[in-house]
Amino acid sequence: MTDNDRLMAQAQAIIEREGARMQERTPKSAALYERAVRSLPLGVASSFQAADPYPIYLERGEGSHVWDVDGNEYVDYYSGHGALLLGHAHPSMVDAVTKQIQ
Repeated sequence: MTDNDRLMAQAQAIIEREGARMQERTPKSAALYERAVRSLPLGVASSFQAADPYPIYLERGEGSHVWDVDGNEYVDYYSGHGALLLGHAHPSMVDAVTKQIQ
């Protein structure tokens, strides 16, 4: 077995282990995907959100963090293509929008 073969085998083991771990942590996303895929292409509004075996459905965001429907917290490295430079639900933005709505 070559070094490359060993690296590929290690990478595949990591993919399988972490994939199983992700599926254990995200049963609500799996259920939402089963529902969404019946009416949305790939089960999401944007192909960027598509993932294998299913996308993670986010419930809320605050600052640089987002939470999925299962309560798992993530750092949002995507930040909406830079549209969220202030982060999710930045207090000054929430205040400005609230004032406009009122």
